[in-house]
Amino acid sequence: MIEILRKAFDKMDGLIILAAIFLFVHFDYDNLSLLDKIYMASFAFWTVTKLIRLYIVYKNEQKG
Repeated sequence: MIEILRKAFDKMDGLIILAAIFLFVHFDYDNLSLLDKIYMASFAFWTVTKLIRLYIVYKNEQKG
């Protein structure tokens, strides 16, 4: 399972996750700006595509 995660994630993904954690902790959720909403939507899209990539890598590991 660790090998699958290594193939699906790289160092830049770790930085993206750290930046997201930092930003989500510091958001003012009562007063979100348009930029904050765009970032949240972008991160949600990135998460979905990363999960799809993880699934594809997992299926390829099962075949080979």
